[in-house]
Amino acid sequence: MHKLGLGLALALVFGASGSTARADGVTTLEQAWPTLPADRAPSLEQQITDRLTDLGNRFGNRIDALSHDFVALRVDGRGQRAQLRVGGGNPRYLSFEVDSDWHFTDGQAHVKARVNLAIAGHAIDLKLPDMDVIPDNYRGQQLVQVNVPVFDRRF
Repeated sequence: MHKLGLGLALALVFGASGSTARADGVTTLEQAWPTLPADRAPSLEQQITDRLTDLGNRFGNRIDALSHDFVALRVDGRGQRAQLRVGGGNPRYLSFEVDSDWHFTDGQAHVKARVNLAIAGHAIDLKLPDMDVIPDNYRGQQLVQVNVPVFDRRF
């Protein structure tokens, strides 16, 4: 009895697996089970990046709250970017801020920084030259190499 049921099941599977439509109106396996739609959800890598970005921004928000807006950190994991701001004060008396944008590529960081200084209502805004921050080591000691261009060549 079991052999008859197994044989009948195999006959149905092999009989329904044809790729052309049959004239007697029976649907083929491809018609009964079309391909699945493409998955449009973010990849696992993008999901991990988004969650790490969210964690970094939560940490940055806690730093903001604990430091009374003296330190601010924002992270964009997909764009491989970060913004770090340090400083504060009252421009009427004394205010000092360093605002920097970081872009991470090829194991190094490209930094654009600005310094804002205000003393007794007089403000000075400085744009520092773009810097490259590169991790390095010398004789087993970990260090960071900061490259600052002396001459800016723009044409």
